[in-house]
Amino acid sequence: MSGLTLQPAYALHNRRYRESSLIVDFLTRDHGRIALMVKGATSGKSARQNLIQPFIPVLIAWRGRGDLPTLTTIEAASHVPRVLGKTLYCGLYVNELILKLTERNETHSELFPVYAACLQDLLDAGQDNKLLEPALRRFEVRLLEELGLGMCLLHDQQGVPITAAEHYHYDFMGGPVLNAKTENSVSGETLMALARGEFNSTQQMREARHLMRRVITHYLGGRQLKSRELFRGTGTSRKD
Repeated sequence: MSGLTLQPAYALHNRRYRESSLIVDFLTRDHGRIALMVKGATSGKSARQNLIQPFIPVLIAWRGRGDLPTLTTIEAASHVPRVLGKTLYCGLYVNELILKLTERNETHSELFPVYAACLQDLLDAGQDNKLLEPALRRFEVRLLEELGLGMCLLHDQQGVPITAAEHYHYDFMGGPVLNAKTENSVSGETLMALARGEFNSTQQMREARHLMRRVITHYLGGRQLKSRELFRGTGTSRKD
């Protein structure tokens, strides 16, 4: 990429590289998730380190080819949000989902605005669980859609419209299967609520959370989410 072109981005994660540099995973608007080397970022004289933090909208440019180009420019794109408490843990969970479920350098045209909208929803929600959980569910569903793993939420495997009063087993490969109410079944009204991203009861939110946890775990293929351990370690009620 030309070092003259600024690209909207968010830093998702960074790690130390050699003595004073960082390797940073960014989610960019037009290039998907990329990894860049940031030279001298931890030297104490660099102003960049304050911007290479999660949830800060930035404009970046880089140069070089191969697996690890070099960051040349970074500047704040807007005000720096304060992300605290439950909102912070939810944001870390969202970032980790992107890191674990996407590939570097794969362009997903809608992922950047979906991510930005999720962050704004989390900030607007503050510490309110009734707003945080729907924001996470909407993001999970949209992320899977962007990865070509979209869920069938309005029709069962036979193509029959979902009925609110019925219960279904969700098959990861084929979608909902009409089923008697069991431990892992989900109501039709919850599936429809998940499709629209809005929930009318704590029961719907609980069922949606359990369903999405099983779906996400399936696609992680045995990989663990560190953000889930953070929820446990702090005693914070889990939203994932």
